Amino acid sequence: MTKNKILNGIAAICCGVLVCGSLSACGGDDDNGQQREEVVDDNVLASAEVTYQVRLGKDQLQMSNVEVLYLDASGKEQIMQMTGNEWTMKRSLKATEIPAKFELRVWSTQKSDLELEHDAKYEVGCISKIIIVVKNKAGRVICDCDGLGFIKTDFTTMTGEQLSNPLASVISGWFDSLFSTDKKTLEVYSGKIVYNDMSQEYW
Repeated sequence: MTKNKILNGIAAICCGVLVCGSLSACGGDDDNGQQREEVVDDNVLASAEVTYQVRLGKDQLQMSNVEVLYLDASGKEQIMQMTGNEWTMKRSLKATEIPAKFELRVWSTQKSDLELEHDAKYEVGCISKIIIVVKNKAGRVICDCDGLGFIKTDFTTMTGEQLSNPLASVISGWFDSLFSTDKKTLEVYSGKIVYNDMSQEYW
């Protein structure tokens, strides 16, 4: 009987060792699983930087008064008058601040006392953008859009004579109208952006 008890005890110890080994192996799988989850790309917004940008042709302010409408951090409309050829404003976003909405509109009004030299050349026009850079919680850039929607990439150069004749005035008025209706809106969510209520870009 004593011999049987000894054998039974040895068997019990062996079973215990096997069970512990099995549990340790399972724990290793869990750890590996956690490590795999940590390296999986996280395509959820953790932070973002949105930039309003307006650039004018170098002679635009000689021709007209230019105003800019934008939404501030509280979502209220603000209107400012351009005093230089470039205006930029940045706003940082945290995940707790979304959804967030941005709006940018630029319009110009031709000056009434405008006097131009007929042979001189003038650079006119306006380029406006909403730029967004989105990062995930690991700090990786998951969205980088430099200007959404229709973007004019250069300005128009005309002589004073061209700008002064009636046809050019019509063209100038068309440009003023384009500025007035060139409204850009951007909505930012945790997993997408919506531009002008139509275009969507996911990350």
